[in-house]
Amino acid sequence: MASNGYTNAVNGHSGVQFEHTSMKDVDKIHAELTESFDTGIMYPLEKRKHELAGMARMLSENADRWKEAITADVHKPDFQALLHEISIVHAAISAINDLDEWAKPLVPTVSDRYHSYKPVLYKVPKGVILLITPWNYPIALTLGNVISALAAGNCVVVKPSELAPTVSALMAELGPKYLDSKVVRFINGGVKETTRLLELKFAHIFYTGNGAVGRIVAAAAAKSLTPVTLELGGKSPVVVDPENFDPLLVARRILWGKLNNAGQTCVSPDYILCPESIQPALLEAMGQAMKEFFPDTNGVAFKHKDFGRIVNERHFQRVQSLIDRSHGEVVFGEKKSDPATYSVAPLVIKTDGNDSLMGEELFAPVFPLISVKDVDDAIKFINSRDHPLALYVFTQSPEVKQKFIARTRSGSLVFNDTWEQLSVEVPLGGFGESGYGQSVGRFGFDQFTHFRPSIDVPMEAEESLWLRYPPYTPAKMAIANKVAKPKNIPDI
Repeated sequence: MASNGYTNAVNGHSGVQFEHTSMKDVDKIHAELTESFDTGIMYPLEKRKHELAGMARMLSENADRWKEAITADVHKPDFQALLHEISIVHAAISAINDLDEWAKPLVPTVSDRYHSYKPVLYKVPKGVILLITPWNYPIALTLGNVISALAAGNCVVVKPSELAPTVSALMAELGPKYLDSKVVRFINGGVKETTRLLELKFAHIFYTGNGAVGRIVAAAAAKSLTPVTLELGGKSPVVVDPENFDPLLVARRILWGKLNNAGQTCVSPDYILCPESIQPALLEAMGQAMKEFFPDTNGVAFKHKDFGRIVNERHFQRVQSLIDRSHGEVVFGEKKSDPATYSVAPLVIKTDGNDSLMGEELFAPVFPLISVKDVDDAIKFINSRDHPLALYVFTQSPEVKQKFIARTRSGSLVFNDTWEQLSVEVPLGGFGESGYGQSVGRFGFDQFTHFRPSIDVPMEAEESLWLRYPPYTPAKMAIANKVAKPKNIPDI
Protein backbone atom coordinates (compact mmCIF):
# COMPACT_ATOMS: atom_id res chain seq x y z
CA MET A 1 0.00 0.00 0.00
CA ALA A 2 1.24 3.44 -0.85
CA SER A 3 2.17 5.78 1.96
CA ASN A 4 -0.80 8.08 1.90
CA GLY A 5 -1.33 9.69 5.26
CA TYR A 6 -4.25 7.35 5.95
CA THR A 7 -4.21 4.45 8.36
CA ASN A 8 -6.53 1.50 8.73
CA ALA A 9 -7.47 -1.18 11.20
CA VAL A 10 -4.66 -3.49 10.13
CA ASN A 11 -2.33 -0.87 11.59
CA GLY A 12 -4.39 -0.55 14.74
CA HIS A 13 -6.25 2.69 13.93
CA SER A 14 -8.76 3.85 16.52
CA GLY A 15 -7.67 1.17 18.96
CA VAL A 16 -9.01 -1.78 16.97
CA GLN A 17 -7.24 -4.58 15.17
CA PHE A 18 -8.70 -6.42 12.19
CA GLU A 19 -8.42 -10.12 12.87
CA HIS A 20 -9.67 -13.04 10.81
CA THR A 21 -12.22 -15.25 12.49
CA SER A 22 -10.86 -18.79 12.73
CA MET A 23 -12.41 -21.36 10.42
CA LYS A 24 -13.32 -23.46 13.44
CA ASP A 25 -15.21 -20.51 14.91
CA VAL A 26 -17.04 -19.91 11.63
CA ASP A 27 -18.64 -23.34 11.90
CA LYS A 28 -19.23 -22.94 15.63
CA ILE A 29 -20.98 -19.58 15.23
CA HIS A 30 -23.25 -20.99 12.55
CA ALA A 31 -24.17 -23.97 14.72
CA GLU A 32 -24.79 -21.82 17.82
CA LEU A 33 -27.07 -19.37 16.04
CA THR A 34 -28.98 -22.19 14.35
CA GLU A 35 -29.59 -23.79 17.72
CA SER A 36 -30.49 -20.43 19.24
CA PHE A 37 -33.04 -19.61 16.54
CA ASP A 38 -34.72 -23.00 16.99
CA THR A 39 -35.51 -22.04 20.60
CA GLY A 40 -37.77 -19.24 19.32
CA ILE A 41 -35.55 -16.60 20.93
CA MET A 42 -36.45 -13.89 18.40
CA TYR A 43 -40.13 -14.60 17.95
CA PRO A 44 -41.32 -12.16 20.67
CA LEU A 45 -41.52 -8.60 19.40
CA GLU A 46 -40.15 -7.29 22.68
CA LYS A 47 -36.91 -9.20 22.13
CA ARG A 48 -36.58 -7.75 18.64
CA LYS A 49 -37.15 -4.23 19.97
CA HIS A 50 -34.57 -4.82 22.68
CA GLU A 51 -31.93 -5.72 20.08
CA LEU A 52 -32.79 -2.71 17.92
CA ALA A 53 -32.45 -0.45 20.95
CA GLY A 54 -29.05 -2.02 21.60
CA MET A 55 -28.06 -1.15 18.06
CA ALA A 56 -29.05 2.48 18.65
CA ARG A 57 -26.92 2.63 21.79
CA MET A 58 -24.00 1.01 20.00
CA LEU A 59 -24.04 3.81 17.45
CA SER A 60 -24.79 6.79 19.66
CA GLU A 61 -22.42 5.92 22.50
CA ASN A 62 -19.52 5.39 20.08
CA ALA A 63 -20.31 8.05 17.48
CA ASP A 64 -16.78 9.46 17.25
CA ARG A 65 -15.23 6.01 16.85
CA TRP A 66 -17.62 5.13 14.03
CA LYS A 67 -16.87 8.40 12.24
CA GLU A 68 -13.12 7.87 12.64
CA ALA A 69 -13.45 4.33 11.32
CA ILE A 70 -15.32 5.47 8.21
CA THR A 71 -12.68 8.13 7.55
CA ALA A 72 -9.87 5.61 7.97
CA ASP A 73 -11.40 3.11 5.57
CA VAL A 74 -13.28 5.08 2.92
CA HIS A 75 -11.95 8.66 3.36
CA LYS A 76 -15.37 10.21 2.75
CA PRO A 77 -16.13 13.72 4.10
CA ASP A 78 -17.53 13.88 7.63
CA PHE A 79 -20.79 15.36 6.33
CA GLN A 80 -21.35 12.36 4.09
CA ALA A 81 -20.35 9.93 6.85
CA LEU A 82 -22.93 11.47 9.17
CA LEU A 83 -25.71 11.94 6.62
CA HIS A 84 -25.29 8.84 4.46
CA GLU A 85 -24.11 6.37 7.07
CA ILE A 86 -24.92 7.12 10.72
CA SER A 87 -28.22 8.93 10.18
CA ILE A 88 -29.47 6.25 7.78
CA VAL A 89 -28.93 3.54 10.38
CA HIS A 90 -30.62 5.61 13.09
CA ALA A 91 -33.57 6.11 10.74
CA ALA A 92 -33.73 2.36 10.14
CA ILE A 93 -33.82 1.73 13.88
CA SER A 94 -37.08 3.67 13.97
CA ALA A 95 -38.54 0.34 12.84
CA ILE A 96 -39.05 -0.15 16.58
CA ASN A 97 -42.02 2.22 16.32
CA ASP A 98 -43.54 0.39 13.36
CA LEU A 99 -42.81 -3.18 14.30
CA ASP A 100 -46.20 -3.99 15.85
CA GLU A 101 -47.94 -2.90 12.66
CA TRP A 102 -45.45 -4.59 10.31
CA ALA A 103 -45.66 -7.90 12.13
CA LYS A 104 -49.45 -8.13 12.25
CA PRO A 105 -50.84 -11.25 10.54
CA LEU A 106 -52.71 -10.55 7.31
CA VAL A 107 -56.23 -11.80 6.70
CA PRO A 108 -56.68 -12.43 2.97
CA THR A 109 -59.92 -11.81 1.12
CA VAL A 110 -61.54 -15.16 0.19
CA SER A 111 -64.92 -16.26 -1.07
CA ASP A 112 -67.75 -16.69 1.42
CA ARG A 113 -67.41 -20.47 1.23
CA TYR A 114 -63.99 -20.36 2.92
CA HIS A 115 -64.55 -17.76 5.63
CA SER A 116 -65.00 -20.50 8.21
CA TYR A 117 -61.47 -21.78 7.43
CA LYS A 118 -60.05 -18.68 9.16
CA PRO A 119 -57.36 -18.05 6.51
CA VAL A 120 -54.44 -15.95 7.72
CA LEU A 121 -50.91 -15.09 6.64
CA TYR A 122 -48.51 -15.23 9.57
CA LYS A 123 -45.37 -13.13 9.21
CA VAL A 124 -42.72 -15.42 10.59
CA PRO A 125 -38.92 -15.12 10.68
CA LYS A 126 -36.99 -17.23 8.19
CA GLY A 127 -34.15 -18.42 10.41
CA VAL A 128 -30.43 -17.64 10.41
CA ILE A 129 -29.60 -14.97 7.83
CA LEU A 130 -26.18 -14.48 6.22
CA LEU A 131 -25.28 -10.89 5.31
CA ILE A 132 -22.23 -10.33 3.10
CA THR A 133 -21.78 -6.57 3.04
CA PRO A 134 -19.68 -4.02 1.08
CA TRP A 135 -16.97 -1.50 1.87
CA ASN A 136 -18.36 1.65 0.22
CA TYR A 137 -21.04 2.26 2.88
CA PRO A 138 -19.67 -0.07 5.53
CA ILE A 139 -22.08 0.99 8.28
CA ALA A 140 -25.29 1.86 6.42
CA LEU A 141 -25.29 -1.18 4.13
CA THR A 142 -24.26 -3.52 6.94
CA LEU A 143 -26.15 -2.45 10.03
CA GLY A 144 -29.14 -1.29 7.98
CA ASN A 145 -29.72 -4.86 6.82
CA VAL A 146 -28.96 -6.27 10.27
CA ILE A 147 -31.79 -4.08 11.55
CA SER A 148 -34.22 -5.40 8.93
CA ALA A 149 -33.28 -8.99 9.67
CA LEU A 150 -33.63 -8.52 13.44
CA ALA A 151 -36.92 -6.67 13.09
CA ALA A 152 -38.23 -9.66 11.15
CA GLY A 153 -37.19 -11.93 14.02
CA ASN A 154 -34.14 -13.66 12.57
CA CYS A 155 -30.71 -14.49 13.90
CA VAL A 156 -27.90 -12.98 11.82
CA VAL A 157 -24.37 -13.86 10.77
CA VAL A 158 -22.62 -10.78 9.38
CA LYS A 159 -19.58 -10.91 7.11
CA PRO A 160 -18.52 -7.26 6.70
CA SER A 161 -16.01 -6.26 4.04
CA GLU A 162 -12.31 -6.78 4.65
CA LEU A 163 -11.77 -3.66 2.49
CA ALA A 164 -13.25 -1.62 5.35
CA PRO A 165 -11.10 -3.19 8.07
CA THR A 166 -11.47 -0.48 10.71
CA VAL A 167 -15.26 -0.53 10.59
CA SER A 168 -15.32 -4.33 10.46
CA ALA A 169 -13.00 -4.60 13.46
CA LEU A 170 -15.10 -2.09 15.39
CA MET A 171 -18.24 -4.12 14.68
CA ALA A 172 -16.53 -7.24 15.98
CA GLU A 173 -15.50 -5.38 19.14
CA LEU A 174 -18.73 -3.52 19.93
CA GLY A 175 -21.29 -6.02 18.64
CA PRO A 176 -21.04 -8.42 21.61
CA LYS A 177 -21.24 -5.50 24.06
CA TYR A 178 -24.58 -4.22 22.78
CA LEU A 179 -26.22 -7.14 20.96
CA ASP A 180 -27.11 -10.63 22.16
CA SER A 181 -24.43 -13.04 20.91
CA LYS A 182 -27.11 -15.69 20.63
CA VAL A 183 -28.74 -13.50 17.99
CA VAL A 184 -26.03 -11.56 16.08
CA ARG A 185 -22.44 -12.50 15.32
CA PHE A 186 -19.79 -10.80 13.19
CA ILE A 187 -17.28 -12.87 11.22
CA ASN A 188 -14.22 -11.07 9.83
CA GLY A 189 -11.97 -12.30 7.07
CA GLY A 190 -11.68 -12.49 3.31
CA VAL A 191 -12.33 -14.94 0.51
CA LYS A 192 -11.57 -18.04 2.56
CA GLU A 193 -14.01 -17.19 5.33
CA THR A 194 -16.70 -16.10 2.88
CA THR A 195 -16.29 -19.30 0.88
CA ARG A 196 -16.78 -21.39 4.00
CA LEU A 197 -19.88 -19.44 4.99
CA LEU A 198 -21.38 -20.09 1.56
CA GLU A 199 -20.88 -23.82 2.10
CA LEU A 200 -23.13 -23.70 5.18
CA LYS A 201 -26.92 -23.75 5.19
CA PHE A 202 -28.71 -20.48 5.86
CA ALA A 203 -32.35 -19.45 5.65
CA HIS A 204 -31.54 -16.47 3.42
CA ILE A 205 -28.39 -14.89 1.99
CA PHE A 206 -28.17 -11.16 1.33
CA TYR A 207 -25.17 -10.03 -0.71
CA THR A 208 -24.25 -6.47 -1.66
CA GLY A 209 -21.43 -5.99 -4.16
CA ASN A 210 -20.50 -6.65 -7.76
CA GLY A 211 -22.02 -8.96 -10.30
CA ALA A 212 -19.03 -11.31 -10.55
CA VAL A 213 -19.20 -12.22 -6.87
CA GLY A 214 -23.00 -12.08 -7.01
CA ARG A 215 -22.96 -14.97 -9.47
CA ILE A 216 -20.73 -16.97 -7.13
CA VAL A 217 -23.08 -16.30 -4.22
CA ALA A 218 -26.15 -17.26 -6.26
CA ALA A 219 -24.51 -20.47 -7.50
CA ALA A 220 -23.49 -21.47 -3.96
CA ALA A 221 -26.98 -20.76 -2.63
CA ALA A 222 -28.58 -22.78 -5.43
CA LYS A 223 -26.92 -25.95 -4.15
CA SER A 224 -29.13 -25.85 -1.05
CA LEU A 225 -32.01 -23.91 -2.67
CA THR A 226 -31.36 -21.01 -0.31
CA PRO A 227 -33.22 -17.79 -1.19
CA VAL A 228 -30.92 -14.91 -2.09
CA THR A 229 -31.10 -11.14 -2.32
CA LEU A 230 -28.47 -9.57 -4.59
CA GLU A 231 -27.84 -5.83 -4.41
CA LEU A 232 -25.41 -5.35 -7.28
CA GLY A 233 -25.33 -2.14 -9.27
CA GLY A 234 -23.98 -1.68 -12.76
CA LYS A 235 -23.88 1.31 -15.04
CA SER A 236 -26.74 3.66 -14.18
CA PRO A 237 -27.33 6.10 -17.05
CA VAL A 238 -28.35 9.75 -17.06
CA VAL A 239 -30.51 10.91 -19.96
CA VAL A 240 -30.95 14.64 -20.64
CA ASP A 241 -33.90 15.78 -22.73
CA PRO A 242 -33.06 19.03 -24.59
CA GLU A 243 -36.61 20.40 -24.29
CA ASN A 244 -36.98 22.94 -21.42
CA PHE A 245 -33.38 22.20 -20.46
CA ASP A 246 -32.03 24.05 -17.39
CA PRO A 247 -28.24 23.57 -17.66
CA LEU A 248 -27.19 24.66 -14.17
CA LEU A 249 -29.91 22.74 -12.35
CA VAL A 250 -29.13 19.58 -14.31
CA ALA A 251 -25.38 20.02 -13.82
CA ARG A 252 -25.71 20.50 -10.05
CA ARG A 253 -27.93 17.46 -9.63
CA ILE A 254 -25.84 15.19 -11.83
CA LEU A 255 -22.56 16.18 -10.17
CA TRP A 256 -24.00 15.91 -6.66
CA GLY A 257 -25.07 12.33 -7.35
CA LYS A 258 -21.78 11.45 -9.02
CA LEU A 259 -19.41 12.98 -6.49
CA ASN A 260 -20.97 11.51 -3.35
CA ASN A 261 -18.30 9.20 -1.94
CA ALA A 262 -16.20 9.97 -5.05
CA GLY A 263 -18.65 8.05 -7.22
CA GLN A 264 -18.34 4.89 -5.14
CA THR A 265 -22.07 4.25 -4.73
CA CYS A 266 -24.15 1.50 -6.32
CA VAL A 267 -26.71 4.04 -7.59
CA SER A 268 -24.15 6.60 -8.68
CA PRO A 269 -24.93 8.03 -12.13
CA ASP A 270 -22.39 6.30 -14.34
CA TYR A 271 -22.63 7.83 -17.81
CA ILE A 272 -24.53 10.59 -19.64
CA LEU A 273 -26.63 10.32 -22.80
CA CYS A 274 -27.64 13.59 -24.43
CA PRO A 275 -27.80 15.28 -27.84
CA GLU A 276 -24.81 17.21 -29.18
CA SER A 277 -26.83 20.43 -29.22
CA ILE A 278 -26.95 20.83 -25.43
CA GLN A 279 -23.55 19.43 -24.51
CA PRO A 280 -21.67 22.78 -24.52
CA ALA A 281 -24.25 24.34 -22.18
CA LEU A 282 -24.18 21.32 -19.87
CA LEU A 283 -20.38 21.27 -19.67
CA GLU A 284 -20.20 25.01 -19.02
CA ALA A 285 -22.78 24.65 -16.24
CA MET A 286 -20.75 21.80 -14.74
CA GLY A 287 -17.79 24.14 -14.48
CA GLN A 288 -19.92 26.69 -12.67
CA ALA A 289 -21.32 24.04 -10.31
CA MET A 290 -17.84 22.75 -9.47
CA LYS A 291 -16.74 26.25 -8.48
CA GLU A 292 -19.78 26.46 -6.19
CA PHE A 293 -19.17 23.05 -4.64
CA PHE A 294 -15.38 23.24 -4.19
CA PRO A 295 -14.26 26.88 -3.99
CA ASP A 296 -10.68 28.03 -3.57
CA THR A 297 -9.09 24.89 -5.02
CA ASN A 298 -7.66 26.44 -8.22
CA GLY A 299 -9.52 23.89 -10.29
CA VAL A 300 -8.23 20.86 -8.38
CA ALA A 301 -11.41 19.76 -6.64
CA PHE A 302 -9.87 16.80 -4.81
CA LYS A 303 -7.82 19.19 -2.69
CA HIS A 304 -11.04 20.29 -1.01
CA LYS A 305 -11.91 18.69 2.33
CA ASP A 306 -15.40 17.86 1.07
CA PHE A 307 -14.20 15.81 -1.89
CA GLY A 308 -14.00 12.04 -1.42
CA ARG A 309 -11.23 9.59 -2.21
CA ILE A 310 -10.93 6.24 -3.97
CA VAL A 311 -10.95 3.53 -1.31
CA ASN A 312 -7.51 1.93 -1.83
CA GLU A 313 -4.51 1.60 -4.11
CA ARG A 314 -5.94 -1.31 -6.13
CA HIS A 315 -9.12 0.57 -6.99
CA PHE A 316 -7.15 3.76 -7.65
CA GLN A 317 -4.98 1.91 -10.17
CA ARG A 318 -8.11 0.33 -11.71
CA VAL A 319 -9.64 3.77 -12.27
CA GLN A 320 -6.39 5.17 -13.66
CA SER A 321 -6.17 2.27 -16.09
CA LEU A 322 -9.72 2.82 -17.33
CA ILE A 323 -8.98 6.51 -17.94
CA ASP A 324 -5.64 5.81 -19.63
CA ARG A 325 -7.15 3.21 -21.97
CA SER A 326 -10.07 5.40 -22.99
CA HIS A 327 -10.08 6.46 -26.63
CA GLY A 328 -12.42 9.35 -25.84
CA GLU A 329 -11.81 13.08 -25.59
CA VAL A 330 -11.66 14.88 -22.24
CA VAL A 331 -14.28 17.64 -22.51
CA PHE A 332 -14.52 18.59 -18.85
CA GLY A 333 -11.81 18.61 -16.20
CA GLU A 334 -8.21 17.49 -16.44
CA LYS A 335 -6.47 14.15 -16.01
CA LYS A 336 -5.18 14.93 -12.55
CA SER A 337 -4.75 12.50 -9.68
CA ASP A 338 -2.77 12.00 -6.50
CA PRO A 339 -1.52 8.44 -5.84
CA ALA A 340 -0.57 9.42 -2.29
CA THR A 341 -4.19 10.04 -1.31
CA TYR A 342 -5.95 7.95 -4.00
CA SER A 343 -7.55 11.12 -5.35
CA VAL A 344 -8.96 11.37 -8.87
CA ALA A 345 -10.15 14.63 -10.41
CA PRO A 346 -13.67 14.78 -11.89
CA LEU A 347 -13.69 14.15 -15.62
CA VAL A 348 -16.17 14.06 -18.45
CA ILE A 349 -14.84 12.07 -21.40
CA LYS A 350 -16.76 12.19 -24.66
CA THR A 351 -16.73 8.74 -26.16
CA ASP A 352 -18.88 5.86 -27.42
CA GLY A 353 -20.35 2.61 -26.17
CA ASN A 354 -17.18 0.62 -26.96
CA ASP A 355 -14.85 2.63 -24.74
CA SER A 356 -12.92 1.17 -21.78
CA LEU A 357 -15.03 3.40 -19.54
CA MET A 358 -18.20 1.63 -20.70
CA GLY A 359 -17.11 -1.92 -19.89
CA GLU A 360 -17.77 -1.92 -16.16
CA GLU A 361 -19.29 0.07 -13.31
CA LEU A 362 -16.86 2.96 -12.81
CA PHE A 363 -17.09 3.64 -9.05
CA ALA A 364 -15.18 6.86 -9.67
CA PRO A 365 -15.79 10.60 -10.31
CA VAL A 366 -15.56 10.04 -14.07
CA PHE A 367 -18.39 10.46 -16.58
CA PRO A 368 -18.43 9.02 -20.09
CA LEU A 369 -20.52 11.35 -22.29
CA ILE A 370 -22.23 9.70 -25.25
CA SER A 371 -24.08 11.59 -27.96
CA VAL A 372 -27.58 10.46 -28.92
CA LYS A 373 -30.00 11.88 -31.47
CA ASP A 374 -32.99 12.04 -29.13
CA VAL A 375 -34.66 10.24 -26.23
CA ASP A 376 -35.70 7.37 -28.49
CA ASP A 377 -32.06 6.84 -29.41
CA ALA A 378 -31.15 6.96 -25.70
CA ILE A 379 -33.76 4.30 -24.91
CA LYS A 380 -32.36 2.09 -27.67
CA PHE A 381 -28.85 2.47 -26.22
CA ILE A 382 -29.98 1.67 -22.67
CA ASN A 383 -31.96 -1.38 -23.78
CA SER A 384 -28.92 -2.77 -25.61
CA ARG A 385 -27.10 -3.13 -22.27
CA ASP A 386 -27.60 -4.75 -18.88
CA HIS A 387 -30.53 -3.44 -16.87
CA PRO A 388 -29.23 -0.73 -14.52
CA LEU A 389 -29.88 -0.39 -10.82
CA ALA A 390 -31.05 3.19 -11.40
CA LEU A 391 -32.11 5.15 -14.46
CA TYR A 392 -32.03 8.96 -14.26
CA VAL A 393 -34.01 11.03 -16.76
CA PHE A 394 -34.05 14.82 -16.85
CA THR A 395 -37.20 15.90 -18.64
CA GLN A 396 -40.32 17.98 -18.09
CA SER A 397 -42.30 16.18 -20.76
CA PRO A 398 -45.06 13.79 -19.61
CA GLU A 399 -44.76 12.01 -22.96
CA VAL A 400 -41.03 11.43 -22.52
CA LYS A 401 -41.54 10.21 -18.96
CA GLN A 402 -44.12 7.72 -20.19
CA LYS A 403 -41.70 6.44 -22.81
CA PHE A 404 -39.15 5.56 -20.15
CA ILE A 405 -41.78 4.01 -17.88
CA ALA A 406 -43.12 1.82 -20.68
CA ARG A 407 -40.03 0.98 -22.70
CA THR A 408 -37.12 0.61 -20.25
CA ARG A 409 -36.37 -1.60 -17.28
CA SER A 410 -34.26 -0.76 -14.23
CA GLY A 411 -34.23 -1.18 -10.48
CA SER A 412 -35.52 2.36 -9.98
CA LEU A 413 -36.53 5.18 -12.30
CA VAL A 414 -35.83 8.75 -11.16
CA PHE A 415 -36.94 11.86 -12.97
CA ASN A 416 -35.06 15.16 -12.64
CA ASP A 417 -32.54 14.20 -9.99
CA THR A 418 -29.91 11.61 -9.11
CA TRP A 419 -29.31 9.59 -5.94
CA GLU A 420 -32.29 11.16 -4.14
CA GLN A 421 -34.31 7.93 -4.21
CA LEU A 422 -32.14 6.79 -1.30
CA SER A 423 -33.70 9.55 0.82
CA VAL A 424 -37.24 8.33 0.23
CA GLU A 425 -38.85 5.31 1.85
CA VAL A 426 -39.02 3.30 -1.36
CA PRO A 427 -37.39 -0.08 -1.88
CA LEU A 428 -33.78 -0.38 -2.99
CA GLY A 429 -33.40 -3.25 -5.41
CA GLY A 430 -32.17 -4.18 -8.84
CA PHE A 431 -33.60 -5.76 -11.95
CA GLY A 432 -31.89 -8.62 -13.75
CA GLU A 433 -28.16 -8.01 -13.95
CA SER A 434 -28.32 -5.27 -11.31
CA GLY A 435 -29.69 -7.72 -8.76
CA TYR A 436 -32.97 -8.92 -7.32
CA GLY A 437 -34.86 -8.62 -4.09
CA GLN A 438 -35.42 -5.48 -2.03
CA SER A 439 -34.28 -3.70 1.11
CA VAL A 440 -34.97 -0.55 3.14
CA GLY A 441 -37.60 -0.13 5.87
CA ARG A 442 -40.70 -2.27 5.58
CA PHE A 443 -39.43 -3.68 2.29
CA GLY A 444 -36.37 -5.01 4.14
CA PHE A 445 -38.59 -6.44 6.87
CA ASP A 446 -40.67 -8.24 4.25
CA GLN A 447 -37.54 -9.55 2.52
CA PHE A 448 -36.47 -11.42 5.65
CA THR A 449 -39.99 -12.57 6.50
CA HIS A 450 -41.81 -15.70 5.39
CA PHE A 451 -45.49 -15.01 4.74
CA ARG A 452 -46.82 -18.30 6.04
CA PRO A 453 -50.41 -19.05 4.98
CA SER A 454 -52.55 -20.98 7.41
CA ILE A 455 -56.11 -22.30 7.44
CA ASP A 456 -58.10 -24.10 10.13
CA VAL A 457 -60.74 -26.27 8.50
CA PRO A 458 -63.61 -26.85 10.96
CA MET A 459 -65.07 -30.28 11.54
CA GLU A 460 -68.43 -28.93 10.40
CA ALA A 461 -67.04 -28.33 6.89
CA GLU A 462 -67.17 -32.07 6.15
CA GLU A 463 -70.68 -31.80 4.78
CA SER A 464 -69.46 -29.47 2.02
CA LEU A 465 -66.43 -31.60 1.16
CA TRP A 466 -68.23 -34.76 0.03
CA LEU A 467 -67.54 -34.03 -3.66
CA ARG A 468 -63.78 -34.44 -3.38
CA TYR A 469 -63.83 -38.00 -2.07
CA PRO A 470 -63.73 -41.04 -4.43
CA PRO A 471 -65.44 -42.77 -6.04
CA TYR A 472 -66.02 -40.17 -8.75
CA THR A 473 -69.51 -41.10 -9.84
CA PRO A 474 -71.24 -39.79 -12.98
CA ALA A 475 -73.13 -37.36 -10.78
CA LYS A 476 -69.86 -36.01 -9.35
CA MET A 477 -68.31 -35.84 -12.83
CA ALA A 478 -71.28 -33.81 -14.05
CA ILE A 479 -70.71 -31.31 -11.25
CA ALA A 480 -66.98 -31.21 -11.96
CA ASN A 481 -67.58 -30.55 -15.66
CA LYS A 482 -69.95 -27.74 -14.81
CA VAL A 483 -67.51 -26.18 -12.35
CA ALA A 484 -64.62 -26.47 -14.83
CA LYS A 485 -66.35 -24.46 -17.55
CA PRO A 486 -65.07 -20.88 -18.02
CA LYS A 487 -67.23 -18.14 -16.56
CA ASN A 488 -67.54 -14.40 -17.03
CA ILE A 489 -65.03 -14.08 -19.84
CA PRO A 490 -64.91 -10.37 -20.75
CA ASP A 491 -65.85 -9.46 -24.28
CA ILE A 492 -62.83 -7.44 -25.38
